[in-house]
Amino acid sequence: MKSLKTILITSLSCLSLNAFANNANQFTYFGVSLQNSSYDDINFHPQVDTSALSPLEYHESTSKTGWKLFAGHQFNRYLAVEGALASFGSANFSVTEEQANGTMKTLHQGSFDTMGLDIRAVGTYPITDNLFLKAHLGALLWDNDFTFLTNSSNELDTQKKSDTGVSLTTGLGIAYAFNNSVALSLDYETTEIAHIATKNLGLSVLFRF
Repeated sequence: MKSLKTILITSLSCLSLNAFANNANQFTYFGVSLQNSSYDDINFHPQVDTSALSPLEYHESTSKTGWKLFAGHQFNRYLAVEGALASFGSANFSVTEEQANGTMKTLHQGSFDTMGLDIRAVGTYPITDNLFLKAHLGALLWDNDFTFLTNSSNELDTQKKSDTGVSLTTGLGIAYAFNNSVALSLDYETTEIAHIATKNLGLSVLFRF
């Protein structure tokens, strides 16, 4: 009886592996992405009129580059499930003062920093054997630290606020497979982090195994 079970299990395993091997449209993959994050309506100075800071100078950047690591499984020609760890580009500001020797001294600085985990369904539509379109829909779990400029007792200072949440993420993309192992993907995604609309443009390399 034990031998029969062993033979049966071995036979089923071989059949499953053979079916998997014969399905070229089913595979697991992983990848890495560089993504530029841009943020709408970040207010780094809610209590401060930056136009009245002279001779101090105020600078800010609301578009920065981050990275993403991801892995997924393609079930067929049209559907995949993917999970990712992402470090979003860090928007930031600084208040500087010119010194007597002409150099600039940073007096205050802050940023909008986010780490995220997401899971998503990815729809794929092949145009040719190598080129295909993508559409994403998923959920993003984010952890955000926001440091902004304040004015307390007529003196500039910074304040930090930390928050976590879950947001819907959507996206569109296009990808090109160089061969059966490597593909390149360009994706545009939108989501919301700490009530700030966030847009990501990412260039990814995918490895199939």
